Amino acid sequence: MVRPRYVAHVKLAVGDMVVYGTHGIGRVVAREEQVVLGATREVVVVELQDGLTVTLPLGRARSQLRPLATEADVRQVRDALREDRALSVDPWLSRRRETVEKMTGGDPVRLAELVSEGAQRERMRLAKSGKQQLSPGEREVFVKARKLLAGEIALALGMQPAAADGWIDDQLARPG
Repeated sequence: MVRPRYVAHVKLAVGDMVVYGTHGIGRVVAREEQVVLGATREVVVVELQDGLTVTLPLGRARSQLRPLATEADVRQVRDALREDRALSVDPWLSRRRETVEKMTGGDPVRLAELVSEGAQRERMRLAKSGKQQLSPGEREVFVKARKLLAGEIALALGMQPAAADGWIDDQLARPG
């Protein structure tokens, strides 16, 4: 689900960089009219960074795509990454749906919350058992959230993805 603050700001002009939930960053490469079952509708064609091209009806594009993070968003991302929050003690399968919903929305602040939570859970497991391992399913979600976040931070801050990943590590670092 896209946060409402983005809906009014997405213009969807050809050349615009946009974020598409769990697919990540892409560029609007076309806006055109298509005839489907005799009805004409406007569509937006987005080329994602992984090479996938997605065609969305204009209404769906407006609800599913958002512009890249702003400087204010990056500050909120930084704060979310630095924050230790109370973690649910429910098992992963009970928390999975809400976690996947956060990731699917693609909001950078919510992605940062997921990344922070994953790092916090790994620190707790390491302290308890000496092992730093989330369950495979849980780890997969947190790794994907981090990849999506790093890609967006790289563009928002004008840096390489590896540098953005390092920036995330710096925000997650805890003294001692």
